[in-house]
Amino acid sequence: MSWNGVEHGTTEAELIWSAMLAIRSVLPSTWTIEPGVPAVQVDSRRGYQPDGQFVITAPDGSKTTVLLECKAVVVPRDVAGLAAQLKQYARVAEESGVKIGGLMLAAPFVSPTTRAQAEQHHLLGWFDLTGNLRLRVEQPAVFLDRAGADRSAFRDPADRLLKSLRGPAAAKVVLELCETSVPVGVRDLAGRAQVGAATSARVLELLDREAVITRGEDGAVTAVRKRALVDRWVQDYKVMTSNEVITTLDPRGLSHALETLRAVDSRVALTGSAAARAYLPQDLTSVSPLVSLSLYAEDPIGLMDLLGLRSVERGMNVLVMRPYDDVVYARSRRVEGLDYAAPAQVVADLLTGPGRSTEEAEQLMAVLETSETGWKE
Repeated sequence: MSWNGVEHGTTEAELIWSAMLAIRSVLPSTWTIEPGVPAVQVDSRRGYQPDGQFVITAPDGSKTTVLLECKAVVVPRDVAGLAAQLKQYARVAEESGVKIGGLMLAAPFVSPTTRAQAEQHHLLGWFDLTGNLRLRVEQPAVFLDRAGADRSAFRDPADRLLKSLRGPAAAKVVLELCETSVPVGVRDLAGRAQVGAATSARVLELLDREAVITRGEDGAVTAVRKRALVDRWVQDYKVMTSNEVITTLDPRGLSHALETLRAVDSRVALTGSAAARAYLPQDLTSVSPLVSLSLYAEDPIGLMDLLGLRSVERGMNVLVMRPYDDVVYARSRRVEGLDYAAPAQVVADLLTGPGRSTEEAEQLMAVLETSETGWKE
């Protein structure tokens, strides 16, 4: 239901009321939460006025005021400004003797990347209508953390902006940004990534909103936060579902499979655990033993025949994948006679892979921070 194009439940007043109800539902019954009298007076010259506020009172009578800023739509690049605005509201209130214990963002939806930005800028809380809730107050001590949806259920039919990095074209731009030097313009990036200029522009606009790239006045990319970029990509990319996957067994073990791969004529690129090891310094031990291989193959069946692999449902030790796009080969790197997927691709595959692969991804990113630009947050 909507009125004048606004979805029911998403107005400023409704967001504030919904946030209060959500917090009240998880606080112990001995605590109270009530709307607060204006803690920050309107200053017509400076415009200081939060959208809402409420007071939390503990059983011992101690209380604190939480300030809210409401947004119909919020994207990660907005967070720095919102945080600065809320902190200014808090300073003005405390100058008048009002104790401000919490600063919250309220919106119909707060995405995972937006929440990460909020943490980075020391916002103490957020609320959305899908169930995402975070509130941290030191005195009286409150810490609430509830998970809702990672994707918005709210859609504006007039909004034509790109919302997803799903698909080969977006992946090509992501991987190129992780490999190319900056600054780089929209058309130059499109040529390097082998996508259309319009596609490059739309993907960059999304990444700009998500605050994982910095752009100059001419639109050129001047900086890339590669860790954040891959984190955003894996919201839409998953190694086991974005590729065609065959679980196989090499009865003679991983050493046999690796040695035989050196004689393969068709294109193959190793990823996952084996690729992470290829990018680690020789004196650094992996956080996890090598128990399986993951690889991309342009001819999976032919490769299985050459290596003597058997398709299995359980007990696999070689994951053979037909890739989502040939970019996994174009961006591969050769190390000691074998081709390995680009570091960003390996990180994405590990972050979305099974077992302890997330720990391997973190170890690889820690190494990349010291060896390649852009990986340090």
